[in-house]
Amino acid sequence: MEDADCITAARREALEEAGLQLRSLERIATVWTMPGISTERMTLYLAAYGLEDRIAEGGGVSTEHENISVVEIGLGDLAKLMDAGELVDMKTLALTQALKMRYPELFVQ
Repeated sequence: MEDADCITAARREALEEAGLQLRSLERIATVWTMPGISTERMTLYLAAYGLEDRIAEGGGVSTEHENISVVEIGLGDLAKLMDAGELVDMKTLALTQALKMRYPELFVQ
C-alpha cells in the first residue's frame, strides 16, 4: 500500500474503531506483522487529538462483526503499564515507546 493509501486507511480505522477524526499523522515505521510467516506489512502512526476530534462513538463497523471497546487511558498510566511489562499488544508497545522517546515532555508528571 502506498503512503497516501496508508494514511487514508489509518484515518478511516481511527474513525471506525475509536470515533476519532485524525488530522496530522506522524509516520513511525512500516513493519512486517509476522516476519517469516506472512507478507503483510503495517504502517504505524502517532496522531494528536482533542475533544473536538471525537466525532463518533467508535467500536467498529457492525457489518464487519467487530467487537471493539473504546478505552481511553492517560499517558502516565500508559507509561506505567509499559514499564511494568503489561502492554501485550506489540503495536501499542512500539507506539508508546516511540511517543515517549519523541515527546518525553508528555510523560512528565
